[in-house]
Amino acid sequence: MMKVLPLTLLIAAALTAGGCSGIDKNEGPRPAVRIVDERAPNQRLNLDTVVILDKSLQDRKSGKLAVENSGARRTASGTVEAYAVIRNRTDYPLQIEGRTQFFDAMGIPLGAPSQWQRLYLDPQSINGYRELSTGTAEVAHYYIEIREGR
Repeated sequence: MMKVLPLTLLIAAALTAGGCSGIDKNEGPRPAVRIVDERAPNQRLNLDTVVILDKSLQDRKSGKLAVENSGARRTASGTVEAYAVIRNRTDYPLQIEGRTQFFDAMGIPLGAPSQWQRLYLDPQSINGYRELSTGTAEVAHYYIEIREGR
């Protein structure tokens, strides 16, 4: 019995050292790494902003949309209303959709984003997008996404 135990330990040590365990050492959870790159200033989520998702709407040369104003305010009932004023810079009508995600003071999402809401823009006109939070006390930030109507 004394000879079996050291032999078993020797075999186990040899298998582990030899890489025969089959375990990928790159697998599993790791701590997050923050990327800081001055060439990519928008590498993280910027709260309290409006983001145009479709490149066809935001091209610099022929940008179809412009966000003229955005913000959030508390309503009389204590909810938060996030809003954006959007300009159609084209000579034809556009259909876009917007949705809002609300966050707490630490930047943690409060529930799922709202449903996509359709917005119609006449040629060379402005229109407003609004969304109300479902909660009252914890809402501190908003994040509005705009895309082409589908």
